[in-house]
Amino acid sequence: MFVQDTEQEVKSTRLADLPTGSRGVIVHVLGQGAFRKRISEMGFVKGQLVKVIKNAPLKDPVEYEIMGYKVSLRRSEADLIEVVSPSKAKDMVLAKYEGTIDELRMKYSGEKKGKVISVALVGNPNCGKTTLFNYASGSKERVGNYAGVTIDAKEAKFKQGNYEFLISDLPGTYSITEYSPEELYVRNHIAEKRPDVVVNVVDASNLERNLFLTTQLIDMNIKVVIALNMYDELEEKSAKLDFNHLGEMMGIPMVPTVASKGKGLKELFDRIIMVYEERDPIVRHIHINYGQEIEKSIRAIQLQLKKEDQVKHSYSTRFLAIKLLEEDKHTLSLLKGHLIFEAVKKTSDHETGRLEQLFKDQSETLIADAKYGFIAGALKETYRNGPQVRRDQSREIDKVLTHKFWGFPIFILFIWITFQATFTLGSYPMTWLGDGIGWLT
Repeated sequence: MFVQDTEQEVKSTRLADLPTGSRGVIVHVLGQGAFRKRISEMGFVKGQLVKVIKNAPLKDPVEYEIMGYKVSLRRSEADLIEVVSPSKAKDMVLAKYEGTIDELRMKYSGEKKGKVISVALVGNPNCGKTTLFNYASGSKERVGNYAGVTIDAKEAKFKQGNYEFLISDLPGTYSITEYSPEELYVRNHIAEKRPDVVVNVVDASNLERNLFLTTQLIDMNIKVVIALNMYDELEEKSAKLDFNHLGEMMGIPMVPTVASKGKGLKELFDRIIMVYEERDPIVRHIHINYGQEIEKSIRAIQLQLKKEDQVKHSYSTRFLAIKLLEEDKHTLSLLKGHLIFEAVKKTSDHETGRLEQLFKDQSETLIADAKYGFIAGALKETYRNGPQVRRDQSREIDKVLTHKFWGFPIFILFIWITFQATFTLGSYPMTWLGDGIGWLT
């Protein structure tokens, strides 16, 4: 659900002030620079419903739930997010879903097809990407549950049918901006190595958040297949997803998988072959419609970018234009030394200023809002929630262990048990060891 400002003023409060268990709808994100960009990419954008899960024993950080996943923010960060109650949010006007702009031609299609397909795996942390890589290739890479566990690209070979796949497992990342080395690494790998097909591994039980990265891959104008991983978790919630229709809307074929059990992987690689051979009926390149004014700015910057053949033949000018509107410094540095640099910079600065003056918000936030609007519109047509999910056992345990009254006594109890296990129980093997050495001597 996405909202636009209305003439009626709705009194807001700060997210940091909400008590545990309460909910709020985001109306404004304060702050500047990298923080604001990062927080938007995590889903903290205007119109999103946020629930306070729990506070740490010392009240910092605070765990929130947004778009079906949990994230911890420092209290100082949460204090930069303004929210209103869900009832007050109903007084605000919903923004419309802009849809897509079709472009049937793919940017990178090989002129000569070989029997080796290079595949890059990209996806959010915890989406099961490395598990899929391990199962498919027989490798034993470390699997973690935090961002950046894969610090470089792991490669392996895998055969299916008449094809050999060269698979690269890229770092887990929520986005492909310049915020972290992992994000920049993934973006550069795709732009410079140009894999034949990019497999976007998506947590099927948390689509809205995971598909943000997909929208950035769409902007890059590359061949993509989506692996709807952990699909069994979506089915356990009795949720319904028309993934064929969703794939048709996005121009990207989607294959349900359960990587931990190897389910759906043969079908996934069969689909990769179809995309590589350009015979998949679903594949078509779309442009996300960012709205009339943003599209006008994109076209103005593209006009300057297309004046140099080396740039327009090497990169998607639309992707570069969007990144320049997001004030992405890496993209700007990429263009330094080119004849069009000054003209592009002047145009992007002008268009960024125009949009921010028109909408009274930062341009990267406007684009993030539009991306989530696109995702919400697509899921509204294809996804249905199941009945209320049973309480998570780990959450129930956390409620006890991090309770503001019982948390510290339980912590001290665990320390005491550890102490006793070390010095009391540990004294017995020490005695046995001493007796054994005495007997030997």
